[in-house]
Amino acid sequence: MSKLLLFFFCMVSSLGFTDNIPLADVQTQILAARPIATVINCFGVMRTPTTAISHVTSSEPGSISELMVQKGMHVLKGQKLLVLRLDPTVIQLWVQAQNQLVLARQDLAQQQQLAEAQLGTKNNVIQAEHNVHDAELAIRTLKSLGADHADLVMTSPQNGVVSQVMVHEGDHVDAHAMLVSIGAEHKMDAVLQVDPEDAARLVNGMNVRFGDVFSSVQNGLGKISLIGHNIDPQTRKVEILVSIKQSPVLEGMALRARITVSTQNLLAVPRAAVLQDNEGSFVYRISMGHAHRVAVNVGHEDDGWVAVSGDLSPGQHIVVLGNYELQDGMAVREELLP
Repeated sequence: MSKLLLFFFCMVSSLGFTDNIPLADVQTQILAARPIATVINCFGVMRTPTTAISHVTSSEPGSISELMVQKGMHVLKGQKLLVLRLDPTVIQLWVQAQNQLVLARQDLAQQQQLAEAQLGTKNNVIQAEHNVHDAELAIRTLKSLGADHADLVMTSPQNGVVSQVMVHEGDHVDAHAMLVSIGAEHKMDAVLQVDPEDAARLVNGMNVRFGDVFSSVQNGLGKISLIGHNIDPQTRKVEILVSIKQSPVLEGMALRARITVSTQNLLAVPRAAVLQDNEGSFVYRISMGHAHRVAVNVGHEDDGWVAVSGDLSPGQHIVVLGNYELQDGMAVREELLP
């Protein structure tokens, strides 16, 4: 009986019936043309143009009693930034100005009475009126500077992001000292550094995607607005200015950028479908239940898809998972992915 079974197995093998036995499970996708972008990867930094930055300054000398913001914080117009406690000398000036106004008004009333009684001159009245005007002007000036309050609340002049904080709580500041800088909302630029040969391929208006240099996510959007014509002698790079449409990156942060140079419809496969050995790059194409090795030339990669060329045609089934277990001509059990 054992000899009969051995003979039967040999006959089946010689007739090729065992070829239909799946030897490997694979997942495939239908080969098709996809839009593949030619991109330039580079690095840069986010910044706010100087024309879009507002500076909050101290009107009078004093000390910082409260500080409510820090660099990178989003603020609204009118939002409280800090409290400046005015120097005692400033408060003293306010008191003196108030007293001076009271005296000037009293003198004016007296000169007017004397003139009506013909005991004073018109010139004395005019001089008294002038003194009142000067005292009122001094009051208005000091009040505009916040001298009528011991504590001066400083607020944000616009919606935006705090780009710089120059003081700490307890610091003493002089009059007209710069305290906080606010970059206008949605007015940031990106400054990128690219190789000179790459800069020659760029034109204004090209799309740029970017994100934090430490993240693989690039959900920032912008367009090239200016291409430099000089090479930095230290970095050997050319500066590119990008106008931002959408940015998850704060002012001053380093970023990683991706500039789309062109887009073409090319035959492309997922990155995992392309293998490589001593003979070069290749993929496995499925035909009649068998895997066949096909040598390919690898082109640009875009978002996980790799452009390939070789003995390939649209509509063919290309192995994307399970290809590491295959050999040329091996029978497979195929699962076609959407």
